[in-house]
Amino acid sequence: MEFIKQMKKREFIEMGLKTLAAVLAGFLAIILMEGMIYGIELNALKTKSTTASASSKTTVAYCIKESDDKYFVIYYNEDSERQWSATQDLKTKAECEALEGPIVKEVVMHAPNAFKFSINGVHYVVMAVFISAIAGFFTYKFIALTKEYKKIEEEFKTSGTISFN
Repeated sequence: MEFIKQMKKREFIEMGLKTLAAVLAGFLAIILMEGMIYGIELNALKTKSTTASASSKTTVAYCIKESDDKYFVIYYNEDSERQWSATQDLKTKAECEALEGPIVKEVVMHAPNAFKFSINGVHYVVMAVFISAIAGFFTYKFIALTKEYKKIEEEFKTSGTISFN
């Protein structure tokens, strides 16, 4: 019986490590996918956007460095239907800093983070479902493993032998 308990303990540790590895791999996949979505949306805004809108009360200008002294400007309008907008013309650092006040509320000299730019509620739901599916699969595996070891222990108690299928 001690042999069965040792085997059971080892298998549960192995299954726990597999679960941990799968959940971490799931989080890594989510991070990579969100990074890819962020890159695609930012590139689309840079290459396809033609008109920019700004309101001095609510707009934040994100100046993203393109080359030596050239910055690409993205406008974030919090209360607008089209929250993100940009134009194709590049500005200098001085022009970016001059935007604050008359045109925009705030100038930020870096790209917006993914949580503000590309991740929305649907993304959070998909992430939760994906991680829950991984956890659910391994929960099922743990339950199946427990049932199998109960059968093995019962067989050992009744016959004194162990047979593995």
